[in-house]
Amino acid sequence: MNATTTTTRQARALLLENDLTTLHALATTLEARGLEVRAATDGQTGTELLLDELLGLDVLVVDLDLPGRDGAAMLELVRRAGGERDLAVVVLATLAGHGLRARLAALGADAVVDPAEGPAAVARVIERVLARRDAAAAGLEGVGARMVDGLRELALALTLEPSLAAA
Repeated sequence: MNATTTTTRQARALLLENDLTTLHALATTLEARGLEVRAATDGQTGTELLLDELLGLDVLVVDLDLPGRDGAAMLELVRRAGGERDLAVVVLATLAGHGLRARLAALGADAVVDPAEGPAAVARVIERVLARRDAAAAGLEGVGARMVDGLRELALALTLEPSLAAA
């Protein structure tokens, strides 16, 4: 599955991971699946990239244990401080138990995945999150189009049958 968005442009990911081996493996896997990847190895650089790239990003993939600003703090920044709801956020967390997963979900994580599962498994989770977001966006676009069509029909009916406007 190639990663695209509803506008058919290449999906863009910001990958924040301090382990260089994991970072390289995941970036290579995501790029092979069609995502454009920007990356950083610490929270400060990651925050700067996030602020610079926010409007062009589709997904933020952040290590829970990222130095400088961890995954939970990044979620706080994006969801609460920034009020950003359109950006998908996937948290990389090793051995995340139910309680931690629930806490991250409450903060606004779209998914939590263990990087030990391997880059292909992480990439599949990211693709599913992006597909859900695209489907939701397409559904809203479809609703908007149906509303416009309905309003056109109503306007046409009112022009053809003026007595309906008085009712």
